[in-house]
Amino acid sequence: MKIETALIGSYPKPVKIAKIISKWNNGKLSEEKFFKEIEKFMDNFFSMMDSFKVDYTTDSMVEWDDIEDLTYSFIKGGQKEVLTRFFDNNFYYRQITIKNKLEYKENNTYVKYFEMARELSKRHKAKLKAIILGPLTFLKLSRNEYYKKEDELMRDYAKAVNALLSEIKSDIIEIHEPSIFQKGIKKETLDLLPAIYNEMLSKISAEIHLLTYFDINFNRLEHFLKLPATVYGFDVTENNKNKLGKLYKFLKDKQVYFGVLDSRTTKMEKIVTIKRIVASASKNGISRLILGNSSFNDFIPEVIVQKKFKLLQKAKEMVLNG
Repeated sequence: MKIETALIGSYPKPVKIAKIISKWNNGKLSEEKFFKEIEKFMDNFFSMMDSFKVDYTTDSMVEWDDIEDLTYSFIKGGQKEVLTRFFDNNFYYRQITIKNKLEYKENNTYVKYFEMARELSKRHKAKLKAIILGPLTFLKLSRNEYYKKEDELMRDYAKAVNALLSEIKSDIIEIHEPSIFQKGIKKETLDLLPAIYNEMLSKISAEIHLLTYFDINFNRLEHFLKLPATVYGFDVTENNKNKLGKLYKFLKDKQVYFGVLDSRTTKMEKIVTIKRIVASASKNGISRLILGNSSFNDFIPEVIVQKKFKLLQKAKEMVLNG
């Protein structure tokens, strides 16, 4: 079984970069100075990921407040409004209210930032992933004031994402779809998802990392595994550890991402626990296993995130060296 490591989603913004972003947002910093500082941070971030021997990484999402903010950068038809709690976390995102037909926004900042990150990443070892919010989770995190049918909203969103992915041509795409395991999702909505995903990824030649987190819902697992992806991702931290035994039965011969580093607590993981998960994954026939953080890293301090990835690096080395 092949074993790799990855950072998914975001990395905590240091105080210095947060102040720079604040100055930029308030018009107190020139565009040239702002992008120079962002570029410097990204380069240092990639160097850090190299030091942890991470195989895959995002650009840290330093440019965005949250994943809805990232989505807003390339979507027309909505506007950012009230702060809303992100699932059951002490973290809030600014909700998008959909007021018109969703369309792709030309000359958007997502492309500009991603191209910067891609050029910087060429000097480093970790492979860069483009981040996308899944259509179902976009539906659930947003407020709809325009569409009469949920499937129409998701299809227009899928078309906009497809236009973005066609433009950036990323080799690896990280799709966040945690809502598929959440309560209140209609069966007819779940049944529509494979077709919507096929439209979203039409003519896209890339490795797809499809991620869930916070929960594992076995009643939805069949729907999740029907979606077109290369790697299927699960949060296997404290609340879900007791579900692993049952989960393995569905993952034979599959490529899998396990979020073993809990992104919602400062408590450090035990290397012996990570080794046990790797051994069980191999025993149960998982063909490829990527290990990393369970969700966005905004919930815990930067120093803790670094300690967790140092621990993960040590665990991986211990596994590979027997």
